[in-house]
Amino acid sequence: MSKKITRWIAIILAILLIGVFILFQSGYFSKINKEPGTDASTAQVASSAGNSSIPVKAQRIMASELSDFILVSGSTMPAEEVMVSSEVPGKVKSILFTEGDWVKKGAMLVRLDDEELQADRNRLQVQAKLNQKIAERFKGLYEKEGVSLQEYEVAQAEYEKAQSELVLVDAQLDKRIIRAPFSGRLGLRLISEGSYLAPGTPIIKLVSSNPIKLEFSVPEKYSSALGRGTQVEFQVEAVPGKLKATIEASDPNIDPATRTYRLKASAPNPSGKILPGAFANVQVNLRDFDATIMVPTEAIVPELGGKKVYVYRSGKAESVAVTTGIRQEANIQITEGLSPGDTLITTGVLQIRPGADVNITEIE
Repeated sequence: MSKKITRWIAIILAILLIGVFILFQSGYFSKINKEPGTDASTAQVASSAGNSSIPVKAQRIMASELSDFILVSGSTMPAEEVMVSSEVPGKVKSILFTEGDWVKKGAMLVRLDDEELQADRNRLQVQAKLNQKIAERFKGLYEKEGVSLQEYEVAQAEYEKAQSELVLVDAQLDKRIIRAPFSGRLGLRLISEGSYLAPGTPIIKLVSSNPIKLEFSVPEKYSSALGRGTQVEFQVEAVPGKLKATIEASDPNIDPATRTYRLKASAPNPSGKILPGAFANVQVNLRDFDATIMVPTEAIVPELGGKKVYVYRSGKAESVAVTTGIRQEANIQITEGLSPGDTLITTGVLQIRPGADVNITEIE
């Protein structure tokens, strides 16, 4: 059995050696080891390409306007908001509003039961008229010396007392009518007719959203740059486009927990489309430049001790040291090193070297 195994192994090895010899003779291994571009013709093309200009894209430098801004998150807030409630206890006699309506300041919303007070008022009216007649009669008698001064003064005091009690009842009756404290839009009512209201029981929410308020916070380093009267822009999902607001107030101190400065702005909202409580993206403008140079960020080449760019001059790439300023999403401000009219190379800046021949394929 062992001799058979040995013979089969020898046969397999012989077959493998014959196969390798055939592949070697056919040049299979030389094709595998040869990499693209290493033959004579490819090497010649590469050599000629190395001597040609490097294709690049460029941009003509022009001065433009620039706004330095930051983007922060904020929330819309109502100008006024209150949960309408009753000052005095009583049973709801009638509800005089419709949910979601816009109401004016002083509009009647709820009337409480006031039958006892009305009856008391009628009694006081009769009492006041009687005391007035008695006081007038005593006045005539006093002028004729029919009564003493003390008797006349007592009668007059009784009349004034009845008048004061009448005023007090009128004030209590007025509190049985619950009115809107300011103009605004009503929410959803929380009571029904016949409900008993204790003092402070919530009835309905009233919100005034014109103007709409905008609250947001900025990092503390910008606190000195913002103040009353500063214009900001904001966006909310419910209303398309950018909206403008004016800062009208701010916290007197930096929040020690977040190191941010809280501000409140105001924006007109006559249509009421901007609802309180909405998330807002706020753009805070810090500085404006009438004429400055902005270049693509990818055109900047960082180097030891500074930054540089390549400009196109007489068919060659020349490096220019630059000083940068404000960085935005895709562009960066150049404060020193470039002038309007220069041709800035924007692509291939990592492959080219100072003095290299370049060929502009596209220019903006």
